[in-house]
Amino acid sequence: MTATTVYTLTNKNELAIDMTAVTDKTTIVNMAHHSYFNLRAEPDSDIKDHMLTLHAKKYTPGLPPDGKVVPVAGTPFDFTKPKAIGKDLQAAGSQGDSPIGYDSNWIVDGDANKMRPVARVEDPKSGRVMTIDANQPGVQFYAGIFLDGTTKGKGRNHPQYSAFCIETQKFPNAISVPAWRDQVILKPGQTYAHHMLLKFAAK
Repeated sequence: MTATTVYTLTNKNELAIDMTAVTDKTTIVNMAHHSYFNLRAEPDSDIKDHMLTLHAKKYTPGLPPDGKVVPVAGTPFDFTKPKAIGKDLQAAGSQGDSPIGYDSNWIVDGDANKMRPVARVEDPKSGRVMTIDANQPGVQFYAGIFLDGTTKGKGRNHPQYSAFCIETQKFPNAISVPAWRDQVILKPGQTYAHHMLLKFAAK
């Protein structure tokens, strides 16, 4: 398999990420972009008061998911309207031995193979806004639950909840779920194409 990722910065404050792959034998492909973000950018800030919107009315619980699909309405996993990441963080609980918080896959509303809105994040203090569009069926929202301060970036440590990831993708563990497995199978003559567009603005 030959896989390629192209990163493009535009004059519209956008970061386009284009992931493609071709293969000479049938194989599994599910590429993802795993950057961490904190729109506050202060040394000791966390992301709990960042306002998150996910354009997803359903999610797939479990780490990894086992095929179950659950509506988000009435649960801590409902981000269909802007909500502070920290508001229901404790109520989200943990999965297995994982720390408390979010690390789950949501099913993005709309056509699974077309570019469409996935998420919007706003930091109410700085006014910075990030939106994400993509052409994937799912999105993994990770609230930095495994960060423990042992890693360090430019001028700051990375304690728990100090950054988040929003990873558009096929459903995790899709190969083990009959209803999902075709998402992640790539055959000779086909091209895997994962397009992700991050847009940045300030209010």
